[in-house]
Amino acid sequence: MRPDMVLGARWSLARRQLVVLVSSLTGVALLLGLSGSWYIHNFAERTSDRVLRASANAVSETVTLERGRISLEVPPGAFGMLEDSARDNVYYVVRSGRQIITGYADFPVAATMPAPDETLYRYDRYLGQNVRVATQARYLTDNHLPVVVEVAETLDERGLLERRMLTGLVALEIALVAFAALLIRPAVNWGLQPLTRLRLAMDARKANADVFVPLDATQAPWELRGLIETFNNLLQRLNHTTRRVREFTADASHQMRTPLAALRAHLHLARQADITEAERQTALAEVDASADRLQRLLNQLLALARSENVLKQAARSVELNALVAETARELAPRAIRRGIEIHFDADSPVMAAIDPLILAEMLGNLIDNAIHYGREDGCIILRVLRDQGEAVIEVEDDGPGIPPDQRTTVFQRFHRLPRDYDTHGSGLGLAIVRSLADTAGVRVELGDGANGGDASPGLLVRLTIPDGEAQL
Repeated sequence: MRPDMVLGARWSLARRQLVVLVSSLTGVALLLGLSGSWYIHNFAERTSDRVLRASANAVSETVTLERGRISLEVPPGAFGMLEDSARDNVYYVVRSGRQIITGYADFPVAATMPAPDETLYRYDRYLGQNVRVATQARYLTDNHLPVVVEVAETLDERGLLERRMLTGLVALEIALVAFAALLIRPAVNWGLQPLTRLRLAMDARKANADVFVPLDATQAPWELRGLIETFNNLLQRLNHTTRRVREFTADASHQMRTPLAALRAHLHLARQADITEAERQTALAEVDASADRLQRLLNQLLALARSENVLKQAARSVELNALVAETARELAPRAIRRGIEIHFDADSPVMAAIDPLILAEMLGNLIDNAIHYGREDGCIILRVLRDQGEAVIEVEDDGPGIPPDQRTTVFQRFHRLPRDYDTHGSGLGLAIVRSLADTAGVRVELGDGANGGDASPGLLVRLTIPDGEAQL
């Protein structure tokens, strides 16, 4: 059954438990009834057979052989022991071969001859009645036919004894089932009390700071601890997501305030009637520049939001040279406007197992940063190489670089170096790269460029795909 079908089922847990317990109890009762009836039948049969055998013994022990003649004396109490409240009929016969010595001459003959000191039992039919027969053989001499003694009784007393015992068993089972049925619902409700307490603890939470506090699993039954831990993990992820949304909203509103204020100021200036045409064109140019900066900020904010919520897709083999070249080609017009040349350095094709969309987004932000902060009329070098079995992509510019003590904090959202406060930028590029790199399992390292000077040491950003994912 699918999980959605289970969650959508109308049966409550209490009803499920009641059905399971009642079904199990009914099955046990049926099993006890069947096994009990078998045991009662065997018990009644063994008990009655012992009396029947004793009666046959009382007769066979009187059989003697005197001067070649068989004689016997039927004791007065031989059949008296078979008397019962049901007044069963008792029949007997003593024969030697075909000769009837005493008893009912038309009584059925046993099909099997018993051994000495053995009693055989069988069910038979005589005078239209079902009877139970005990057969014994008395071997008087080796050259004389054995004397066969058969004693039979009807089955009324046996049936009465079985019915009484079965009635007692059924009454006992009914009493037990009724008593258990009275206890099942309170027992089920008691067993579900931890779930009820858990629900009440969840309902007691209000929309305040305590809503994300984890539930205490130490006092819960071990069956519920996994559920509570999963719920706590969900709360933790929800708290993290909510906090990031709040921070993102606050940071975005703060960052957008400046370009919007500049945009409004220049628009106000452009509407003035007492300014020259040159001043008006300058104001409109500033409006256009502010709109471009605002558009870039919005694009980066959207990119950051996507990077923090992107799901890692199944990695597939990607040819890095082609991907890097295509990304650089898309950003080449912006580099040309600043007079920056983009050089691509790759010796041989390098394959790597990675999500190409995530890698292209990282590269786009790195190249865009290099164009924005690089030296005018400078150059950007893109490298694809293999280092100790790992696929590596490097983006190097000849801009001012990043001091070593700032290379950790620059990955924070909206963080900018003091020297860049007077330049346009959002401080989101490296934050987007780090977020995507964490998703894809890519290492990001910052270093000094090799082609810059003292005033512009340049920046080298190195992306490394871990061992096991790079392939030739």
